[in-house]
Amino acid sequence: MKNKFLLYGLIALALPTTLFADIVYQGKRVQEWPAEAMPTFDNSRGAPQTRALMKTTAVTTQSHYAAPKGKIYSLTLLVDFSDKPAPVTVDEVGEWLNKEGFNRDGCNGSVRDYYLDVSNGQLDLTNEVYGWYRAKHPKSWYESLQGYTGSDSLMKEVFAYFDSQVDFSRYDNDKDGTTEAINIVYAGAGQTWGQGLWPHSGWSSERRDGVKLTHHQMTDMPGKFSIYVFVHESGHMIFGWPDLYWYGDYCTMGNRANDLNPVAINDFYRADQGWIPFVDITSDDVNNVTGLEVSKPGEFCYRYKNPNRPNQEGLVWSYVRNTGRNKVLAGSGLLMQHYDFSIEGNSASDKLGLRIVHANAAGKSSDNPGDQWPSPGSTANTFFNSGTYPEFSDDAYPAIRWYNGSKTGLKITDIGTPGESLTFCIGENCSEPSSSSSTVASSSSVAEITIQKIALETTLPISDSYAPVTLDLNGSEVASILGIKRTEIEDKVKFYGVEPNGKLDSNTTGEGTGHWFDKDGKITTWDPNGTSIVFSNVDLSTMTTKIGHMPNKVTGGDTLTVRQALVYGSKQVTFEIKVTINEKGTTKIISNLGIAKHGKPGSQIFNALGKPVGTRNASGELPNLPKGIYVEVVK
Repeated sequence: MKNKFLLYGLIALALPTTLFADIVYQGKRVQEWPAEAMPTFDNSRGAPQTRALMKTTAVTTQSHYAAPKGKIYSLTLLVDFSDKPAPVTVDEVGEWLNKEGFNRDGCNGSVRDYYLDVSNGQLDLTNEVYGWYRAKHPKSWYESLQGYTGSDSLMKEVFAYFDSQVDFSRYDNDKDGTTEAINIVYAGAGQTWGQGLWPHSGWSSERRDGVKLTHHQMTDMPGKFSIYVFVHESGHMIFGWPDLYWYGDYCTMGNRANDLNPVAINDFYRADQGWIPFVDITSDDVNNVTGLEVSKPGEFCYRYKNPNRPNQEGLVWSYVRNTGRNKVLAGSGLLMQHYDFSIEGNSASDKLGLRIVHANAAGKSSDNPGDQWPSPGSTANTFFNSGTYPEFSDDAYPAIRWYNGSKTGLKITDIGTPGESLTFCIGENCSEPSSSSSTVASSSSVAEITIQKIALETTLPISDSYAPVTLDLNGSEVASILGIKRTEIEDKVKFYGVEPNGKLDSNTTGEGTGHWFDKDGKITTWDPNGTSIVFSNVDLSTMTTKIGHMPNKVTGGDTLTVRQALVYGSKQVTFEIKVTINEKGTTKIISNLGIAKHGKPGSQIFNALGKPVGTRNASGELPNLPKGIYVEVVK
């Protein structure tokens, strides 16, 4: 084992393009966080705006990893050196981490954009940036120290310097006494893998402002922007995901496939987070004809658990298409993975905690290690599809048997051609698509429903930050129409978007129970370069909706009408909301109110949760507020 590890290290050093960042615990590299250091997150206490952020309703699941939801505040501290001065400004770093549609140096969005994309809008990672701090020693001094002692030294130095400026307790998002996301970004490039300041996710025993600063990460800033390293290290730090060695390009926790447009988090981890639903398959499903399954890319993650070890081992598969975040992949189709949580890390080729089951591995008991490391990348023959690999079973694919050698009993046939969606059969002899896969209400069911409209109007200020207004949906009136109690609305009704022609659509494209709409009121998806203009994100628990617009897509005086509906039994309430863009209102973000002392009298100030916290007085002075990010609506 020692020789194998040495060979692995030598290969990695010889091939810098495949080098991974590390997890470092108590000064030593580890394959994954030990149990006592695994990140955790208590959603019952943290991220209070989860409902407003979710774009799709995912199946509730008990995650194997930390699974925060909603807006997560992350702290980024910048440090440069006498021999490597800051190559960019603080504001530029803020845009790199937070700006929607960030594209500098070819980046496909910001770090925040990435996690909004892969989480279906359920995780809003918002970084607050401080710096630059000039380190006590040249960069070369820290890089020359043995192992990660240089990074530990710099970490303590940076925390001590910023202590007077930063309230570290703000970054304990779930209020459990431990911060979730503290980042140190240093000027210059990482030099030597496994030494000095090489990018990594680390651990500390620091305590400041009443909280423990345990998990943190360190990322280099050579001067040109890219997002892979920061995204990858955040995966270690926030969620506890391990490095997926021997895995390939099929996940950002695997190979470093693209710095500017990192491949998505794999669908198994996404479903484990609750970002997409798991569809659990049983032996009964395999042995009985249930009809063709239909799935869009990344829509579902199908799971078949080992019945003898249901909490540890299983097979998962999903439709992966090489577009968007997965554009770098060499093919499209069903991507199958074999997981076993009893296996620590992903450091050996024969047994992995998570591995790809390659479609072209038919007849093999395992994949060829030479195809996995040092540069496995991705291949079109990994994916199951109608062209070459339209089905698999235990007999055809010994590689998918359980790790103890026993057969899984799983059979998938009739795998279709990749397109907007992909069909496949669980078992065999399927002919028609399964009705359970349909997500749009049928026209016949709509025709039988009694519809009552509620007309609403709101005025929306022009904003460059998606700042919403809150509109009351008349919950008591709605409950009376539907014939239920006001408190029963959230649990009993079905929520839809409504097209201009009246057609109901149960897919949500906004955050949570919400939608994006184009200028004609048609339902669309969020796209800064597309047709999406206005969003309406409904909170059924309060019977309110937050309405906002895409930056730079509206002008004063514009009017749009959007429609959403609630259905209970044979009764439907349709909200027809007329949105008028205010010609006078403008919005701007204030990141440090201690500096912006004066402004226009009467301007209203909102905190990051959208709650009003005061107004400028007659002299234009701000109310006394703590450190943080605020939105000012200038009248």
